[in-house]
Amino acid sequence: MRPVIGITNTNRAGFIDGYAQAVADAGGSPLIIPVVRELKPLRSVLATMHGLILSGGADITPSSYNEPPRPGLEETIPGRDKHELALLDYVLGASSIPVLGICRGMQLLNVHAGGSCYQDLEREQPGTFRHMLFGIYPFDAPAHSVTLLPGSHLEEIFQTSEIAVNSFHHQAIKELSPAFRATAHAPDGVIEAIEAPGERFIAGIQWHPEMMAEKDLPSQRLFRAFLQECRR
Repeated sequence: MRPVIGITNTNRAGFIDGYAQAVADAGGSPLIIPVVRELKPLRSVLATMHGLILSGGADITPSSYNEPPRPGLEETIPGRDKHELALLDYVLGASSIPVLGICRGMQLLNVHAGGSCYQDLEREQPGTFRHMLFGIYPFDAPAHSVTLLPGSHLEEIFQTSEIAVNSFHHQAIKELSPAFRATAHAPDGVIEAIEAPGERFIAGIQWHPEMMAEKDLPSQRLFRAFLQECRR
């Protein structure tokens, strides 16, 4: 059986294809979820999903985590934020399917659970290195390493304590919700992955494995492991 994997739609033209291809290559059937004002018309479709991927894209609106806009904030799409937060309410409350957040998707998982974001990492944490390498590095090129927490689910998936990842984000987790633990960090201390405790797979990563999955073994392992969770 090929699990049906819902993927939230991104505002960046063409980028959604990478998520869909990575899911298909790992043995799943990708289902792109459109942004709508109310979830009710989608519930019959959502009921067919075996897993959910929260994709990357625009900055999360600061009001979602009770902050005013700060210098360095870039494009936000409040309608998308509202839709995806409602989607998480539904999926986490009315189902037991696995959830994987990628880049913005990881930040959204944290915000949904009461955490917050650095609106612009370089301005708010000047000791960090450059994490936004759009237009500088190729999408599939590793930019820095991340160290995985011993005993974490992600360390088990990747079968190593350190991997090389790409980097295309200028926001990052600021306050981590108590609902999660940080399970990977960049060399400068930025949180690169989170996991929820318990048997249900709910995790987020800050990099973009869908851009690397064609040739990168750790990225392939991640999508295969996620699909395996979705088959349970």
